[in-house]
Parts: sequence; structure tokens; C-alpha cells
Amino acid sequence: MFTAGVHRRIYLLLLTLLGGCMVTSTWASNMVWVLLGVNWLLEGWARPEQGRRPTGWHERWQMLRHGRLLQAFLVLYALYLVGMLWTSDVGHGMDVLRVKLPLLVVPLVVLTSRPVTGRARRVILAAYVATVLVVSAIGVVRWLMLPDLPYREIVPYISHIRFSLNCCLVVFLLVEGGRRVLAAGNRLAFALSVAGILWLLAFLLLLRSYTGIAILALTTLAVALFYWRRWPVVAVWVVLMAAGVTAVALEAKSYYRMVPQATEPLRLYTEGGRPYDHARDGIVENGNYINNYICAEELRAEWSRRSAVPYDSMGAEGYTVQPTLVRYLNALGLTKDSAGLSQLTDSQVREVENGVANPVYSGRNPLRKMVYVMLFEREYYVHTHAVRGFTMLQRFDLWQATLRVIADHRWIGVGTGDVDRELHAELRAMDSALADTQKRSHNQYLSLLAAFGVLGFTLVAWMFLRTLRSHSLGAAAGGMAPVLFAWLLIILVSFLTEDTLDTLAGILFCTYFLAFRPADRTGKRSI
Repeated sequence: MFTAGVHRRIYLLLLTLLGGCMVTSTWASNMVWVLLGVNWLLEGWARPEQGRRPTGWHERWQMLRHGRLLQAFLVLYALYLVGMLWTSDVGHGMDVLRVKLPLLVVPLVVLTSRPVTGRARRVILAAYVATVLVVSAIGVVRWLMLPDLPYREIVPYISHIRFSLNCCLVVFLLVEGGRRVLAAGNRLAFALSVAGILWLLAFLLLLRSYTGIAILALTTLAVALFYWRRWPVVAVWVVLMAAGVTAVALEAKSYYRMVPQATEPLRLYTEGGRPYDHARDGIVENGNYINNYICAEELRAEWSRRSAVPYDSMGAEGYTVQPTLVRYLNALGLTKDSAGLSQLTDSQVREVENGVANPVYSGRNPLRKMVYVMLFEREYYVHTHAVRGFTMLQRFDLWQATLRVIADHRWIGVGTGDVDRELHAELRAMDSALADTQKRSHNQYLSLLAAFGVLGFTLVAWMFLRTLRSHSLGAAAGGMAPVLFAWLLIILVSFLTEDTLDTLAGILFCTYFLAFRPADRTGKRSI
């Protein structure tokens, strides 16, 4: 049997590994959190070492009795267990319980273990920061080497959205680390911290992470007001936000700058004498009306001459050629006929075959790409009300359908295993294109309400809110208070647009940093 000191060292090693694995490997993350649980069980019977007592079962029981945050996590998982009583899809319910098991184990282990402080905390967090930076560098290399790489696959290991949450938190870790090394007179380390922050800001643009950028902006303002409390910091934030808004506005102005073809009277015939099809539906992209000046007959003939990919087929990346080609020609200000297609270079034809619908998408300006995608989605939704394939707009259908599920099962919800089934039943009733896909609610609050109703959601919310009321992060030492506050806000805001707790990466992000909580100094109550 190992001594208490050995188990503590194993615990710290596993925490270090988990910080790296949760952004690099789902398989390794599962293995590490299971090992954390095994080590925790064995530590309960560990022998003392040089006067150091292990955290035994009696001490853990006391932590459970007085630990309000631990109680909140236990109640949350217990609610998933109880929700099995009225779920009809038991098989899916068991899958949910399995996926959410780390939501029970990780808080149980870290909240009944001593908080990680001092040098151990600095080493573990430095390893985590380094891992996130390395993964982002790998993503940039992939983006440079694979020009047609979809933005969702830039990060090869986990969801780009989950990774963006980690990027946001690392920004705050670098800010606090930079403040500390600057105070110590280490200008090189400070310069590296600033470089890391700028790198991650650029990487969020590359990921086209609307969620990550919005979360970072809101969280930075909140931390500046509540913790840094220096008006120059707030002023810098305002200047940066103003610069960002100005840059977005300029790109939007460029998007809607109409080309001559769009402002001239519509011509009725192509140069070859065939009639044009003008939809006149008003959908704009790159300053041109997408569905005007189309001659499908000439496009089909000219495309068959320029490409071996059939005109009515899917391209190499699963995109239909015809609408991709029409959008590509439109973005260049060309007519969608043989004359327009003949002006494309061979490399541009290859881009269309690979599903690139706008030359801006293959460019190296991530801000322009993000704004153009967002505006195209808006244009298409306004004129057609279509949402499928549109990252942000599809959430409207998903939220509406989830609200309908909640309205029909308002008090105790549909149970642990029936949320997805009921959601897609409502999507079918709405005649939504998202019905029978793999889409979920994309809102953690609505997901909890749909599963457990007002009664269950109120219970869980009260358990967590009483933790916040009874504990102040101001007790955190070593600059961790602003970081933990930022971490909490990142989680709460992410719940508005994501099912954060439905994936292992999201669950670990929400529980891992509990290990660095403030030490309990009262002897009576901990978080």
C-alpha cells in the first residue's frame, strides 16, 4: 500500500496529464479520469508519511457535509439517475449516464482532495497552457498545408468550439502570468505572455469561433470591472472593441459594395443568345445578386468541358457542384454562363470541385472570411428562412423546438434519455430541415429544462447559486481569483449557445479547474 505522499504525487501527475489530454485525446482523457478515481479510492486507505495524514474517509465525509459545491455536483448527477424513472428510451438514457460519469467522478475526487497551490499549481497550469498553444500551432500548420481544410477540422483532436473555450481561459492565465513576471522584472517572459495572447486572439479568428470571440470580449470586460479595477484597462478594452467593430463594419461594407453588373438593368440573353434566368430574390453575396444572370444550359456544357466532376454531382468534399459554381462566379462578379465560366482559371475550377463557394473562403484573411460567412448566412435566412448548414442560424430552430418540448413537459421534463427524441419530434412537426439529424439543443440551460423540467432545473440552479453566495473567489491566492472568475463566466456564457456538458471535453473543462480552487481557511466550509 502506498503512503499518503505517494498518492498525492500520483494525483498531481494525473492532473498534469489530464490538463493536456482534455484538448488532445478523448481516449487518453477517459483513461486519466478513471485513474484519478482509482487513486482516490486507494488513497482512502493510505498510510501516513512523516506525519502527513492521508485524506481518509472521515475527512472526505466532512468535506462532503460542508462542501456545497460538491453537493451541487452530486445532486446534478443524481438528477440524471432519477430522470431514468420516467424516460422511455432507457438505452439512450444509459448512454447519457455513461457520458456524464466524469461529471460525478472528477468533482468528487478534486473537491475531497487538498487544493493544488504553490509550485505544483504553476507547473500544472504551465503544462496546460503550453499544450493549448502547441495544439493551436498544429492547427495553423494544418491550415497552411491544407488550403481546403474546413475550419471545423483545423483542430484535429476535439471540437473547435470546445477548444475555443480553452483558448479563452488560457488568455486569462497568460494575462495573470504576464502581470506577475512583469512585477518581478522579467521582461522576456512578459513579452512571451503578450505574444501568446495575440497568437490566441488570431487563432480564434482563424477558427471562425463567434462563440469564443464573444465570450472572450464579455469575460474580459467583467474581469476588468470586478478584479483589475483599473480604468486604463477598461479603456484599452473599449479601444480594442471599437477597433474590432470598425474592422467588422468595413468588411461588411465591402460585402455589400455592389458590383456594376448588379446595378445595371438586367440583360435578358447571354452572349450566345440563350435566355438568362433572373430569380430577383434579392440574395446578395460579395456585392452581387446570386440568383440573377444564370443560364444553366451553358453552365452545364461549359463545366463538362472544364471538369471531370459531373455538374449535378457532389464534389470531392461532399458539396453539390451547381450551387457552389453559381456562388463562385457570382462572388467574382461574373455571369453564370459559358462566358463567365470560361474566365475561371484551372486552379479556380479545382476550388469549385473542392466545395469552395467563394474565393474569400480560400484567402488568408480570417476576419473577412468570418464576416462574409456570417453575412451570407444572414442573407440566405432572411430571404429563404433556411437554417440547415448555417452554424448560428440553425440554433433558432433548435431553441424553438426545445422550448416546445419544455412547454409540453414543464414540471418534470421528459427524462434523461428522451430529450433528443422529443426535440426531433418537434423539429419534424415544425417541418424543419434539421429534423432527424444529429443536432442537439445547443443550449445547456434549455437541455436541462427539457430533461428535468422547472422543478429539476430550479433545484440544480439553487444548489449552485448557494455555493456562489457562500464563497468568494477573492480568497484565491497567486492571481487565481480573476482566472477562476473568468473560467466561471466562460462556462455560464457557453451554456447559452452550446451543450457544453454533452461531451467529455466540455465536462472536463467545467470540472478540471476545481482542483485550483481557493484553499478552505475556515475549517468549517469549503466550496
